[in-house]
Amino acid sequence: MSDYNSWLGIKDKKIQKKLKSLSDEQKIENFASPLAFGTAGMRGKMVMGSGGINEVTVTKLALSTAKYMLAHQKITCVVCYDTRKNSKLFAHIYAKVLSNNNILVYLFKKYAPTPLCVFATRFKKAQIGVMITASHNKREFNGIKIYNSIGIQIDNQTQQEISGYFNEADEVECYNNTYNLKLKNIVWLKDDVLKAFLDGDTDMTTKHLKIVYTPLNGTGYEGVEKILAQNKFKFFTPKSQKHPDPNFSTCPYPNPEFIEAFKQSVDLAKKVDADVIIATDPDADRIGVMIKSKDGYKKLSGNELGYIFLKFLLDNKKQEDGFVVTSVVSSPLVEKICNMENIPLYKTLTGFKSLGEKTHELVLSGKTPLLVFEESCGYIVRPNTYDKDGIYAALLVCQIGEWLKSHGSDFEKYLNDIYEKYGYLSALGDSIVFEGVDSLNVMNNVINSLRANPIKSVGDIKIQSKTDYLKDDTGLDKQNFIEYRAGKLQFIIRPSGTEPKLKIYLFYEDSDSVKAEQNANNIMEKLKEIINERQN
Repeated sequence: MSDYNSWLGIKDKKIQKKLKSLSDEQKIENFASPLAFGTAGMRGKMVMGSGGINEVTVTKLALSTAKYMLAHQKITCVVCYDTRKNSKLFAHIYAKVLSNNNILVYLFKKYAPTPLCVFATRFKKAQIGVMITASHNKREFNGIKIYNSIGIQIDNQTQQEISGYFNEADEVECYNNTYNLKLKNIVWLKDDVLKAFLDGDTDMTTKHLKIVYTPLNGTGYEGVEKILAQNKFKFFTPKSQKHPDPNFSTCPYPNPEFIEAFKQSVDLAKKVDADVIIATDPDADRIGVMIKSKDGYKKLSGNELGYIFLKFLLDNKKQEDGFVVTSVVSSPLVEKICNMENIPLYKTLTGFKSLGEKTHELVLSGKTPLLVFEESCGYIVRPNTYDKDGIYAALLVCQIGEWLKSHGSDFEKYLNDIYEKYGYLSALGDSIVFEGVDSLNVMNNVINSLRANPIKSVGDIKIQSKTDYLKDDTGLDKQNFIEYRAGKLQFIIRPSGTEPKLKIYLFYEDSDSVKAEQNANNIMEKLKEIINERQN
């Protein structure tokens, strides 16, 4: 890794100006921790330095990707980008570096969602797909996701190879040798790819569902609008969120997992009396949903939408060779539903790299996926797809809503019916965020403390068992998180793969939903206090 002084050797005057404008504090912070791969590619704040996503580090990663591709005789790549600040710039840098290394690049003419990038990689028979996006992160972030020819995020071995090239390279030399090159050997991708992506899903019967949809100023609008129009659904969209806005002015944290992202949409839903509100994140691979209820509009958790998808698909599209895939941090109620309905459930580690790999493995054995999902609002709801897709998930939400409305029901009643049949379980998610220059080290120290000195009790509840996924034999690959169980209580703590924060997944089962929620929330607060004490 180069330091600040070595970066002053960069020849590009624009970069020089940015470097010289940094304060002493920014110099320390921006060069403190070098970029590294997380659970979904490489992601960071758009700051100038070896720890940021910027022209220099993107060039270095692009060159590392090119070296990997050439070493494995891979000569075609799709490059796509979202609506974030600098995404188009970074995509063109990536394409420029790859194309100047004799790799044929299919480059999107304009911004596009991640599901379309994944589809295009297979559609064009490319060997690698690159998506410039920071997904649902705040506006200060950007990043790069890399996919294999099947449309699955690259496996650990590929990631390690690219990381090896990345860690060995001198970013200053990489940038000085490539920054003034021109694009060449480019095939521009246009609307024909989107048309092929949406082909085959058409139902022109009259629809009555009232829908509000927001792309949260991201890439989802065109795809969602076309797929819903093909199925004769109409929707309303908050005008302030329809078009790209790299500053996410009306939604500083464009994450459809959180209710704060829905403020504009709820206001509109009340005006038009919508049955459902749908939001996709900026790269449109995740989806969030709010439903009309007796108390206004209720936000569904990622798990709850998973229950609804699963129940509907079981009732309407279950096949003898069907299966469900979810991750170990998703709700245990899914396992209960699958057991009662006699459908195989497979659990993986977190992230759609793991989910996609397992799904593809099962498809190759002749089985058919019914639903693949993770609690963080990612879903695969159609065949021959191995990464989350918010566009087709949006269509399924509307199809379920229309079906319920035509049968005199609604989402709230349907969810309550699910709980009545399978039992109630409170599934909570929360995070502890670490700030400052040393945030990653502080986070790692906390998780190591929890590993060395396990939690013995939470309030009056004594922990009965602990599973360390990094050290214990779980039948899965090693991953850095810890699971605790105590009767009705189960919780998992793990570091985020993209940000300096510890994520907590807490599940509490009780036949009384009110008591379950109260107890779960109380336990979560006590648990956060215990974890925060480990920072001292």
